[in-house]
Amino acid sequence: MRPAEPRRDSQIGQLLPAAAVAMFTIVMAVAAVHVPPKQGEMGVVFAPWTSQAEILGAVIEAGGRIVDTSRLPNVIVAYGLDEGFAARIRDRGAWFTIAAIGLCAGTGSLS
Repeated sequence: MRPAEPRRDSQIGQLLPAAAVAMFTIVMAVAAVHVPPKQGEMGVVFAPWTSQAEILGAVIEAGGRIVDTSRLPNVIVAYGLDEGFAARIRDRGAWFTIAAIGLCAGTGSLS
């Protein structure tokens, strides 16, 4: 008689906890890099259907300053003058704020 071969399902099942820990670590690392500052330069993300005029108006109304556009039309790089800017901009329709790096970095078109 041949010895029983380990089931392939059990081998994959043994790897799942390690894969879950690895994915969690990657997600947390990416999130940590993109945490916006409490005040200062940050990317402000709006719904994709929000017009540029609405975005600019919301930043100004929330007490922020326009720094630059970004590579995405629904993201603007803004300067929050105080720690309450992120909450005020969300009250005016922004989905969230993020560090102004990567896709949220300025394009230099307003310079």
